[in-house]
Formats: sequence, C-alpha cells, structure tokens
Amino acid sequence: MRTDIKEKIDAYLASHHYRQLNSVLLCRDDELLARCYYNGFQENSKNEIASVAKSIMSVCTGIALDKGLLPSLEEPVYQYIPAFREGRDPFHRMITVRHLLTMTSGIYWNGGVHYHCPMMHQLRNAGDWISHIADCAVVDLPGTKYLYKEWDVILLAKVLDQVCGDMYDFMKDNLFEPLEIESTRWYQSPCGVYYSVGDGTDNDADNGTDNDTKLKLTAIDMMKIGQLFLHGGRYQEKQILSERYIHQAVSPLKCNPGYGFLWWIWEDCYGCRGYGGQSVTVMPDANAVIVTQATPTDRGMGYYDVVDYCKKLILGNA
Repeated sequence: MRTDIKEKIDAYLASHHYRQLNSVLLCRDDELLARCYYNGFQENSKNEIASVAKSIMSVCTGIALDKGLLPSLEEPVYQYIPAFREGRDPFHRMITVRHLLTMTSGIYWNGGVHYHCPMMHQLRNAGDWISHIADCAVVDLPGTKYLYKEWDVILLAKVLDQVCGDMYDFMKDNLFEPLEIESTRWYQSPCGVYYSVGDGTDNDADNGTDNDTKLKLTAIDMMKIGQLFLHGGRYQEKQILSERYIHQAVSPLKCNPGYGFLWWIWEDCYGCRGYGGQSVTVMPDANAVIVTQATPTDRGMGYYDVVDYCKKLILGNA
C-alpha cells in the first residue's frame, strides 16, 4: 500500500466535496497501491453496482460460448425466445445474440430524462416482460445502430436462461465462486426474467418484490472482474474465460468505437460503468485496475474525473 497515493486521493475527494464516494481502489502489477474507504465502508462492505452488472452478463455469455452451450454469437434470438418467432415484427428473425451484446438490436427505446425511463415503468407493469418487448417496433436494421437500452440485456438474460438452465446459478458456479465472490441472487421479474440492474423499485408494492435485491458487490469483488480481463481470463492459474472472448469484448464496434460487448472502451483503457459512480477501469499498458463505488443520487454523478486522477497517479503524473 502507498500511503502517499491514498493521501492524495483523500485530498482530491475532499477538495471536490465528493461525499457520496464510498470506495476507491488502485491496483498495479497485482499490488494494491491504495485502498480508500469512506462513509463507514470497509473491505467487506457491499455497494450496489448498477449497470456494471451488464458487463458481468457479458462475461457469463463468454463462458457459455466457451463451454459450447451457446453455439455462436450469430445465433438468432428467436431460436431461444418464442415471442420473436411469431412474426410480430419482420426484423425479429434478424436479431442475434451479438446484437444484444452490442446494444444494436434496433428495437425502439427512449431512455427518458436522466435515464428515469417511463418505458421501464411500463415494462414493470406488464405481466410478461418478454412479450412486452416483442411488441415494441424494430426501428433500425439490427446491427447497424448502437443505442444503449435495457431491452437488449433483458433479452440476453432470457437467452442465457435458455442455454445455461438458470442464468444466475450458471454465473454463480462458473464465475462468482471461482473468483471467490459472494453474491446474493439477482432480481427476477414476476414472470421470471433476470434483470441485471433491477429490483422492482418503481412498483415494489404492486409486485411484492424484495427491495434489497439489487446486485451488490464489494470493491475487491469488482477489482477481481477487472483483473480477470487484465490477465486474459485467468484467476489463480485457472482459466475462467477465454482470452479470445475478452479480445472481442473490448474491441470497438464499427457503429460505436466506444463500446464492445457490454464493456466501454476508451483510447488507453476499457471497463465497466454503472449509474451513480460505480466503475471498473482496466489499463492494460500499465497493468493496472481502478475501482470506484458510490451511493447513487438523482444527479447521476459518474466521478469520471476521479478515475482520470487515479490514472495519473498510477502513471506518476499527479
């Protein structure tokens, strides 16, 4: 541990009045340079990870692909989801697993203001989530236009259920337990669909769901996800995910060079991002990983400047 680096992070956060940040971790060459906890958080404290869960779903997809449970990323979604073979939209049969991983299904989506989305509220009120999504028009040719949306990951969860038996159990057995991560079971909709960032918040009183079913992990758990990618899919000499899949997952899309397979991509790094300041940043050239966790607020703070400052610390430029 580097006391000087921790002190610099503490001072930076104090000077910017970032009172909602709970954890900041820096690791280089598999050594923790700084482990900063705030607001009563400590090593075993769990923070909700929001859409970082999407990136974890990508890892699950890669493992299913490696094991041959999913024949290829070009598999048509309709083979696993009956509602997409009913002819409700002429483009349904063109949508593949790859399109779900890259947010390019073409299905209509409007994220609303600050991503407080009326479309998600409508979905939660629907009896059958998958049928509800299948009723939405496909407005762009699948594979041609990137649009960040919840529909694609919900459909991906359904596909993974079909090929893996149960998405969460498969993820627990093949990712979380090998990485020594303890996780509570993910939220499932009343119709049984896993939703990576959901907990029924919009209408818990209506559907009887448990309020505390958001996916939560410790900062160390998130660090392990980043290190898994940094080390080519290996953890403690065990190959959990193929290096080939990782390469694909962090390769830029033609229609959006800042995105891969549910992973974000930048010039010198790649990583996971979740609403309200949840992040994993992998710096392959520096052999380093940065993790931030925060308590989400309506402002939707990302704390990207904190990540940039940590990158400078790792490179010795701050």
